[in-house]
Amino acid sequence: MNPSQAKHIFKQSRAIPGWFSKEAALLFAWLDEIQKHHSVRGDCFEIGCHHGKSAVLLGALVDKEQEKLSVCDLFGMQDGNISNSGSGDFDAFKSNLSPLRNEGLNVTVFQKNSMRLTATEIGKTYRIFHVDGGHNPDEALADLLLAADCTVDSGVIILDDPFRSEWPGVTEALVRFLDRRADFQAIMVGFNKLVLVQTKFSDMYLNSLRAPKQREHFGFSYPWRIKEMPFHKSAINVLYVPDYRQAKTPGNLVRRIYHKYDWLNKLGSRKVNNAVIKPAIHSDTRS
Repeated sequence: MNPSQAKHIFKQSRAIPGWFSKEAALLFAWLDEIQKHHSVRGDCFEIGCHHGKSAVLLGALVDKEQEKLSVCDLFGMQDGNISNSGSGDFDAFKSNLSPLRNEGLNVTVFQKNSMRLTATEIGKTYRIFHVDGGHNPDEALADLLLAADCTVDSGVIILDDPFRSEWPGVTEALVRFLDRRADFQAIMVGFNKLVLVQTKFSDMYLNSLRAPKQREHFGFSYPWRIKEMPFHKSAINVLYVPDYRQAKTPGNLVRRIYHKYDWLNKLGSRKVNNAVIKPAIHSDTRS
């Protein structure tokens, strides 16, 4: 999915309650583009869909002729929501997904505790597996292990709420998962999402995720930065906006406008008497 399509779908689903940013939608689209470039086929699965905000984006990624979307949520069974990490609404979910279903999207719903799901029950056909269910350590670990068993070799697992101080159980589950599944590694984190892949396929994704032109294409140039940091016997790429670039100062405002509009860049580098005069706006090189 190209960036314009992802932005359009996010805008259409903005009114749906939930926690899914435009940047996260663009990351999902970016991973989908990488997979399609490498002819990775498979379905999409989501654990914890609330009212369907991110499921709408996943449903749009699905090739309706060959792929399907499956989801699992407690919905009305909230007595089983021991971590209190969201409360799904089945009627709202069905209503929000109905336009895609009317276009032929095949959706399978498992209304149950995801800890009771099995690989035999859901199949092992998924290229994208979004884990956003229970946030206690045992819940999140069970979901990650299920995702690892059910994702195709070159697929991705996307984990929600990693390293969040209010949800320490998710981080604990991530570390425990990587201890148990040494064939996986975390390759990127940003926008409250963390991407896991089998190590033997990490370069397939990282070659695109690290490429400046690809980051710019998906809207992650200025003010976003990327850095590689050691994490769990490997390295993880962190996409972030430095604090000093988030401050609402006149200088930052001018820089954002300058980087947003390409015609300003072209206007800034103009020839005067055969000399090139470049604008005095420079990217800060601090970490």
